[in-house]
Amino acid sequence: MRDDFWTHDIFLFSGTFQRYRNERRPVRGKIHTSQETYRLDTFEQDIRPMNTRKGTRTYVMLHPYVFEPILTFTVGLYNKPKQHADAGEVIGETIGEPKQEGVRDVQIGSAQAWYYHEDHILEIWECFLDSSFRTHPIASDPHMKTLWQAFEQWLTGQFPEAIRIVTPCNDPIAETIEEYQRFLHSQGFQRIAKSAFGKPVAAGKLPQRGRAAV
Repeated sequence: MRDDFWTHDIFLFSGTFQRYRNERRPVRGKIHTSQETYRLDTFEQDIRPMNTRKGTRTYVMLHPYVFEPILTFTVGLYNKPKQHADAGEVIGETIGEPKQEGVRDVQIGSAQAWYYHEDHILEIWECFLDSSFRTHPIASDPHMKTLWQAFEQWLTGQFPEAIRIVTPCNDPIAETIEEYQRFLHSQGFQRIAKSAFGKPVAAGKLPQRGRAAV
């Protein structure tokens, strides 16, 4: 059924995951966007280095997901329960092969961002895969990097006047702050404030009102 909460459904990348026996499968993303007004307090400048303290921004939520088959099994029941050395009392057994009854989408991570219209700045608040879908440390996990890059690409395509991307300097998904900052460096970010990293948008166009200094 269509869910109007999600405004976009996009292809992100193809990946392999241990949960699915390392078989390559597409990773898609459900995206919700909404408009909101904001007001930043002075203390937020350390993590959100915006020139405009009050204005409008667009909120973006991304749920990356994969399709997982829905399987049904036919079970035959014994007239009397049987004792099994490993399982204890057993009341039946499966008959034949499982049947696939369609697919369901399984969320495998999360991402959130804002676009600040007055300053032409994108803020990626978080972007990650759940731990069960990562097989490497965050700084070297190829799917983490690919997910982040795919999200960036969609954001800059959706907001072509963006001139800079900023993001917090740490995320609790990492074992240490140093590990997370190594990941940010690998994505081209540099520190721009006490608690924020940033980088210019690649091939970004200069908006008519001029660039915002950060």
